[in-house]
Amino acid sequence: MRRVLIALVISSLLISAQPASALHSLEKYVNANQLSKPGLLILNPDGTVLAENEPDSLRAPASVLKLLSMAVVLTNLDSSSRYVTTVWGTGKKREFLIRGSLDPYLSVNRSVSDKYGHGYLMGLLSRAGVLEYRKVLVNYTGLYPGDVKGLKVAFKQRGIRATLKKVNGIKAKEIGVEELATLTSKPLSKMVSHVILWSDNAVADRLAKAVTRQLGNPSNAKGLTKTFKSELAKLNINTNGLVVKDGSGLSRENRISARTVVELLRVIRNDPRYAAIYEGLPISGRTGTLVKRFEKAPAAIDHVHAKTGWINRSVTMAGYVESGNQEYAFAILADGITPNLRSRNAARRTMDKLLEVLVKGSHQTP
Repeated sequence: MRRVLIALVISSLLISAQPASALHSLEKYVNANQLSKPGLLILNPDGTVLAENEPDSLRAPASVLKLLSMAVVLTNLDSSSRYVTTVWGTGKKREFLIRGSLDPYLSVNRSVSDKYGHGYLMGLLSRAGVLEYRKVLVNYTGLYPGDVKGLKVAFKQRGIRATLKKVNGIKAKEIGVEELATLTSKPLSKMVSHVILWSDNAVADRLAKAVTRQLGNPSNAKGLTKTFKSELAKLNINTNGLVVKDGSGLSRENRISARTVVELLRVIRNDPRYAAIYEGLPISGRTGTLVKRFEKAPAAIDHVHAKTGWINRSVTMAGYVESGNQEYAFAILADGITPNLRSRNAARRTMDKLLEVLVKGSHQTP
């Protein structure tokens, strides 16, 4: 039988911040049927345990995994770095070359570019004059397969018969004779904040695999797991049992403990290297994936900065809760939820109410 511990705070200050009535309410939500015995850990500001439920059990984290992905990315890549994509003429009519740098933030979708600031690949081709022809040959290097697929669709929608041909870097240097247009991405820090705020699966996966390759590991599950374990270990974070199948959290086979997540949150909170993660965290009732949350827990609006996630049977959230001048780090990994919308929404409401108890603290008895 799973054990739930609600730890009473020893110091008088923290006792004041969480009166007995609040602790009883917290226990009620930790044990709520709607969460189906989640992996859970909440730490007081001093690092002691306020609440826990099997914090070392391995759960499917859904998009909460992106917190780990982006931390590993920022540990190894310069947050100010940018990616450059250029279009070249080849000296032959209707033949062009795209020289990419595996920009994870490219898109062939104009609306996505306008809303989120992705580099608009079709706009780049337009500036280079590629779209003026009804039939073209486009050589390319340094593009993700997804972007190539998107290009084929976009060309077809415009009535352009386009042949896309992959070339290596040496060949690209040979055939590119005149640079026609250039696209420079947003800095990596903005990409990281975007991933956290809007839970962009494609960008998260691309970045995680990019840093894995840079560290000399294959960009498959084995390589990702090795990369995450080694890099998080450098931050003295417990990675026992960690399994990483992708960089986004979409796989049901990802496994992580609430302890790993909370330890990461405490390590990165005041480290300027990871500022983009905190800056990207959705704010309860206000931004990103939390903009429509906490309607039933209004006292928590504006006071929770957290990453959300859900897949199949998992509903998850992890981040920070403000109560007065106190800040709590938490992770709730509920991966035993009945896979339907009603059950998922019930789990979300329960999480919101649980966090509202923390926000209220001594300010208002639940």
